[in-house]
Amino acid sequence: MARVARKRMNQTWREAIAAQAGERAEAVLAAFDSALADGRPEHVAAYEALDAHGLLAVVDLPGDPSSSPAQAEEAQILPDEDDVPPQNRSARNQ
Repeated sequence: MARVARKRMNQTWREAIAAQAGERAEAVLAAFDSALADGRPEHVAAYEALDAHGLLAVVDLPGDPSSSPAQAEEAQILPDEDDVPPQNRSARNQ
């Protein structure tokens, strides 16, 4: 599992934080502004502000080491058979 700060492509980080923080938006935005003032990039400031208030989203990643082997196997995305490139067949490999 991974913890992430989420935002839509058409949102600013400030808008995304306010939407995720709900009633705590003022405090989380203050933490965001503080991190920006310290020179952090917006995406890092957003992550830190949301993390400080326990608001990061938790997502499962394919092959995530914290998942069981069965879950990781299920999460794998296999190519269609038509999309598999032909194998390299040199004279030595035949």
